[in-house]
Amino acid sequence: MIKKFIVKHKVLLTLALFIFVSIFSIYLTSLSGHIWSFLGMNNDGRFHVMRVEGLYESMKHGIYFPIVNMSFMGGFGYISNVFYSNMWLYPAAFLRMMGFTTVEAFMLFYVFLNFCTLLISFGSFYHASHKYDKSLVFSLIYTLSIYRIFDMVRRFDLGEVLTLTFLPLVILGVYEVFYGDHKQWIYLTLGMVAVIYSHALSPILIAVFIFWVVIFRLKALIKEPKRILSLIKAGAVALALTVAYFLPMIEQLQHTQFKLTHSRLIDVSQNGMNLKNLFNWSLVNNLYIQNIGLIMLIVSLIIPFVIWFVKNKAIRDFTIIGEILLFMTTSLFPWKYFVKTPLNTIQFPWRFDMLVSILFAIFLASDPLNWFNTSWKKVLLVGLSFGLVVGAEQALITDHPKEYNVYDSFNDLDIYSIGGGEEYLPKDASLNQLISTPHIPQLKSGTASISSFSQQGTKVQFNFKNAKNAKIDVPIISYYGFSAKNSTGKVSPLKMDLKNNGLGQVTVNGTGTVRINYYKTTIQKVSSLFSIFSLIILLVVIIFQKRLRNRVSLFKN
Repeated sequence: MIKKFIVKHKVLLTLALFIFVSIFSIYLTSLSGHIWSFLGMNNDGRFHVMRVEGLYESMKHGIYFPIVNMSFMGGFGYISNVFYSNMWLYPAAFLRMMGFTTVEAFMLFYVFLNFCTLLISFGSFYHASHKYDKSLVFSLIYTLSIYRIFDMVRRFDLGEVLTLTFLPLVILGVYEVFYGDHKQWIYLTLGMVAVIYSHALSPILIAVFIFWVVIFRLKALIKEPKRILSLIKAGAVALALTVAYFLPMIEQLQHTQFKLTHSRLIDVSQNGMNLKNLFNWSLVNNLYIQNIGLIMLIVSLIIPFVIWFVKNKAIRDFTIIGEILLFMTTSLFPWKYFVKTPLNTIQFPWRFDMLVSILFAIFLASDPLNWFNTSWKKVLLVGLSFGLVVGAEQALITDHPKEYNVYDSFNDLDIYSIGGGEEYLPKDASLNQLISTPHIPQLKSGTASISSFSQQGTKVQFNFKNAKNAKIDVPIISYYGFSAKNSTGKVSPLKMDLKNNGLGQVTVNGTGTVRINYYKTTIQKVSSLFSIFSLIILLVVIIFQKRLRNRVSLFKN
């Protein structure tokens, strides 16, 4: 009776289970009226919260696709939107528009991301395996993986959390291109596009994973060169769809010298994990520090002894690559030889834990050795995963109570939380100086009378009279795209005052009004249109091919 009910209503029951897990997997640290988080400045979590807040503030004023986040630094602005796409932040911003507080919107967004991760991971695994129960196990084990929960409740790294949401789609795409039906390369395209618009560093990690897959499948690729062509197609279409992200970023890098490219990067060779720490932290599911958790640790220790009995090539290769990537997170890997390569930009080798987690979750859920061949064993595995997460969150709260804050404290935003690296400030800018700089136009030389200063978002305006070669610094960072072209009177083009933290500067004479605003550049406009046009073409091709297949099927019947 119960079994028939479950079979009949399995979809609804699955959705109900997903909702339950989405809420209660983060309930203790995020949804109980308290939130575990660092509230100090230069914390990346606060930076991501300000990203959402900036998008919300822009939308309130009718600007739905802002380039500069003007909520940062009290209106000086921060061009983080060019380097961190806002694409996936709109649900959180709309929640703010609906009247939810900052913390309420952020936590509801977290629940939404949990639910999306469960759906995407389930759908991706089911597409490859056609096994409902195994797909369910995979979606739950992966979503509840300790590294993912660590990213959510400890680091608040929204970029990586979003990457982890779409990563199953990427893995599905890699599977199809290299092992399955290579004609379904579109999954790799869609996954990579979603990741690129989530987090700038994650595509590098995925590229390393694909590199290892190519090595493992080299013989097969030589025999089946069409798979290589499918990989090229996936990459080319993904590039077309992300031109709107890459070109504006390159344009800004060409016009402004940022701390991002001129400050000394974190040395990747200094951040490999000690094996003892990797073992100890994973053993106790320590959410305060990066690790893969007890379940994945056990998998990593068992794999060398059992992998040789796995017959499925994809599962075997993915599992071995998972072990390789786990090794790459440690100090045993010779990272010193990669310091002057693009790999140094990942900063922390343990970022590979996101791939390790999903690859080991695939191994567990696929169950190639029939360890979990009965329903109660699968339930036990999932229940253990959930219990370990809840226990780890309780330990985080107990061991670090000072960071367990009421919601109101989280709503008190620090507008100068621009991230520890301050990457998107001009290279010689000082955050401390910007904090102490009055938010008004400043006369740097010459003479002038300044009045009626106002600012709304990117729009800055003030009047001047009796000006004689007056150089005036305005309280915005003059990123490329800001212009004073609609000013009246004798007003010079806006430039960046490199001696004053990159603030905008105009030279004025006589009497007039300075009007400054941000205007989208030609590259920003054209690249957006190109990516939109590429998306339309892709959708038309997909619809056309689907209809063509249906007609062929009808003809055969």
